[in-house]
Amino acid sequence: MVQFSFCIVQKRGEKKLQHSRTYYGEAFLEKEDLTETNIRHKIGLEYYTIRETKDEIDTYGIEVVKKEYKNNETNTESSSINYVSNNSQKVIEIINTLKKYKVTPIGLNDVLEDLLKTN
Repeated sequence: MVQFSFCIVQKRGEKKLQHSRTYYGEAFLEKEDLTETNIRHKIGLEYYTIRETKDEIDTYGIEVVKKEYKNNETNTESSSINYVSNNSQKVIEIINTLKKYKVTPIGLNDVLEDLLKTN
């Protein structure tokens, strides 16, 4: 698990906002996953939790990063939702589902909306 974090201090009332991003795994789109497309290059998906702490209250979000490896170049696309829940375990369970079904950045909003309706 790799964690990236940074801290921002706001001037109004010296409120402190902490933002961290934690890597939770990856998935690869295989040839079988791409049969309906004309894509023949490798595509990797990375999944992260986003944690923001403001006034000692933690909130959790999700980020999905897609990396296409084509012709010695890497094209990157990402999508994130900063607030999904106050419950970190719920967000990790959602990320595990996203990884299992290889959800890409373009599908994150719709899939997350459906998952939150059923939970």
